[in-house]
Amino acid sequence: MMKRSASRFAVFGLVLWSFAHHVSAQVISYKRNSLEVKGGVGGTFFFGDLGGSHGEGKAGFFDFDVQSMRGNSSVGLKFNITNLWSVRTDFAYAQIMGDDQYSGDQGRFNRNLSFRSDVYEVSITSELVGINFSRFSRTKTATSELYGFVGVGVIQFNPQAFYQGRWYSLQPLGTEGQGLEGESEPYSLTSVVVPYGVGYRKNVGEKTYIGIELSMRKSFTDYLDDVSGKYPNRARLAEERGEVAAALSDRSLTPGDRTGVDRGNSQNNDNYSFIQLTYSRSIGKQNAGGSRLARMFHKSAEKCPRF
Repeated sequence: MMKRSASRFAVFGLVLWSFAHHVSAQVISYKRNSLEVKGGVGGTFFFGDLGGSHGEGKAGFFDFDVQSMRGNSSVGLKFNITNLWSVRTDFAYAQIMGDDQYSGDQGRFNRNLSFRSDVYEVSITSELVGINFSRFSRTKTATSELYGFVGVGVIQFNPQAFYQGRWYSLQPLGTEGQGLEGESEPYSLTSVVVPYGVGYRKNVGEKTYIGIELSMRKSFTDYLDDVSGKYPNRARLAEERGEVAAALSDRSLTPGDRTGVDRGNSQNNDNYSFIQLTYSRSIGKQNAGGSRLARMFHKSAEKCPRF
């Protein structure tokens, strides 16, 4: 699974590089300021062990249900090294959730688990323009462009479940036996994340841009929803952690002892996706391309044939 993920990131990066290499050879007359402030709001989809689309579990973007969509927001700074290449930092907040009652799969429905989690994300991302539509227009100073991005970040999360009128944080309860003698250690509530995606933006003023952005967040944990391994011995969990821990470990609609039975799929990590409406505003007076790094980039780009 990790090899396949690495291959996908490599292919995605190669595509972005190819786009940038092609567009850097074009004559584009507009100038963007070197610094922008950026914000976004939108919806978040969760892809993990809980909930999901109707029928059997599917891979990636296909395994989601609209009922589980929750909100997100982000703010950040973007440094435009050139008109085509930018580096940005973002702070994002999102809520993710999953609920087996929304699944059309009978097995997941009977499992009857659910969760919610606030996610706080800090990331740094490289952004490359793939197609600048302004070169097809008579107004060369307009900005209308398709871009892609990939980066790395860190997230903090805390899965919770609702039980008997209140919300309980699940990690301290060890719902899969974590922390008990002979069992695994409690999982971390921090994870590395790889954000990657595509977006479109257009200027609505000399320094103002609006757009839409679609991205996936690839995490390196399978516990965003607190579900990954096998059911623990419920009696032992109740004795050492209490009845609430035992109840939230196994909420199945059908009775029976499920000790050692798969509770989730440990082969796939959990992910989440953003769809956002974005707003950005240029600040300062220095144009993109004014830095030493940008001048070095332009010097190599001048060797490309002009069209």
